[in-house]
Amino acid sequence: MSLKKNPKNSPSDESDPYTLALGISLKKLRSQARFESEIRQFLEEFPEEVTERVIQFLRERRILDDSKTTQSLIERYSGRRSVGSERIRAELTKRGAPEEMIDAALAGANAGEGEGMLQALEAKFGRTLPDRAKAARFLYARGFPEDEIESALDQFFHS
Repeated sequence: MSLKKNPKNSPSDESDPYTLALGISLKKLRSQARFESEIRQFLEEFPEEVTERVIQFLRERRILDDSKTTQSLIERYSGRRSVGSERIRAELTKRGAPEEMIDAALAGANAGEGEGMLQALEAKFGRTLPDRAKAARFLYARGFPEDEIESALDQFFHS
């Protein structure tokens, strides 16, 4: 990344690294919620003090909040689009969520995993009952725990 002027995409004072870094951060945050670690990656070519100043600015205005971003991701993968806790954990880890935040968020999310499996099965197969093995593979591919898939299948096929 170059700190050269770019009249189309840059804030008014393009020579100021802070203004440029803040502009980049806000543009990335506009498209989706981000974790602090993701913002740090976007700003890795800027001096550390500039990055810290941008992070502090975003935190103070509650624009950057790892807790809200974690919860948002968990909610996105619930209901008819349900995925298992292992898949959510992998996504959160890949995106840079703090490990203790992942553990805390998934502790509450695991309680509704059985209902999530049923909703996912209904969304995928509707009223046409698939082969039991196909339904099991579907749930497994979505990251649901193997030990809970069997009970969800029992419920789905008996309803």
